[in-house]
Amino acid sequence: MKQNLLDENTVAELVERKVITDTFRKLSADKKSRIYHTAISLFAEYGYDGLAVDQLCEKASISKGSFFQYFPSKSHLFEFAILIFDDYLQKSVLEIRKNETAVLARDRILYLYQALVVNSKLFSDEERFFLYITASMSHSTVVIEGIDISRHFMEYVNDIVERGVHTGEIRADFDVEVTGYLVSLIIEGLLRRQYTKDRMHWRQTEEYLISFLFDGITA
Repeated sequence: MKQNLLDENTVAELVERKVITDTFRKLSADKKSRIYHTAISLFAEYGYDGLAVDQLCEKASISKGSFFQYFPSKSHLFEFAILIFDDYLQKSVLEIRKNETAVLARDRILYLYQALVVNSKLFSDEERFFLYITASMSHSTVVIEGIDISRHFMEYVNDIVERGVHTGEIRADFDVEVTGYLVSLIIEGLLRRQYTKDRMHWRQTEEYLISFLFDGITA
């Protein structure tokens, strides 16, 4: 399966932010993609502290000298991987919102969940990277200010909940932002379950999601 290529506008922005070098930007699209996917796969498997630069270089088929021509340090590689992944998630959620046609809040939440799980465009290494950075990033030695990987679909859920309150489908005696946050946590928890070896059948998690949410938050 062909891996996703990196958005060149995003790459150029990371050059401006000095996360990566212009030498990296000039690499072929396939090589940039290979380094990115190798990085997220290895970070997901070994964590930040457990991954050695030499190991990354061997798996990505680049020399150690080339690595430091592309990234000032390992922490820059980690930042690069997170920001590229974050950008991809943002674009994915925007595409989901663009294609969604449901009206009821329960159907909109279900559509979002199906898009994230059943019709997910993430590769297996991206799923594992999602698990790693959502669970461990706050404990990492590298902190990227303002980055919350889950925020993109949380913003979407908040819009769904707010609209559901206006239409009377969702009770209005709870704070809308708190309700949206709790719904997002449930969705993220189910996503994490589906991205692990303990995944349930998606139909089962769909039923759980809708029953749990709307038995608890409908008027």
